[in-house]
Amino acid sequence: MRRQGLVAVRHLRMGVLVFGGFLACAAVSYAAEAETPGKWLYLKYCSACHGPEGKGDGAASGFMRPKPTDLTQIAKNAGGEFPFVPTMQAIDGTKTVRAHGDANMPVWGEMFRPEPSAPMERRVEVQGKLMLITDYLRSIQRK
Repeated sequence: MRRQGLVAVRHLRMGVLVFGGFLACAAVSYAAEAETPGKWLYLKYCSACHGPEGKGDGAASGFMRPKPTDLTQIAKNAGGEFPFVPTMQAIDGTKTVRAHGDANMPVWGEMFRPEPSAPMERRVEVQGKLMLITDYLRSIQRK
């Protein structure tokens, strides 16, 4: 009986390793497609609503009122200059964007705005994600 238990544990471990390998390969493939960390983060957190190219045509966009913003037009709508800090504030909820939810609880909540009492490492990580996504948005602006 004990031998069967050991065999089952080995099979479980092997299954976990195979599955973990599959996930790692998928993540590497997805990241390779994304080309940059900012694009990868954008695809992960924003593309369901704003679309893979930022045009406001994500899979969830058909259910949303108002429709998601075309993020390729941010600079054009701001007079030709990309508003880096206001864009970061729209993402983290410090600047209210109605579709992102209440300023105290944007769609991604603490993902992009940790508690002030959070450890410094967490605050730096969040700020880094915000900057990478915002820089990616800056890079996809259309004239």
